[in-house]
Amino acid sequence: MMTVSVLTIIRIRVHNNNMIVCVCKAVSDRHIRSAVKAGACSLRDITRELGVGTCCGKCLPEAKAALSASLEACESRTGLFTPSTEFAV
Repeated sequence: MMTVSVLTIIRIRVHNNNMIVCVCKAVSDRHIRSAVKAGACSLRDITRELGVGTCCGKCLPEAKAALSASLEACESRTGLFTPSTEFAV
């Protein structure tokens, strides 16, 4: 009698939405979004805070794109609740 073993492959899907922007300094787009939330508003700011573009510089185009997207996202959210909004109590 012959025994057959079955190999089951289980796939685990990991939802990792972080993209590495700067390999040299291990900076992801999540780091850039955090820096923007903390007040960074220019490429110079994220270069100072995160070191993006200080080694080989190949990350600068993608860093600019991530910075731009983060700034746009922050601007679209600020219109929801502004400090000047008054609430009735």
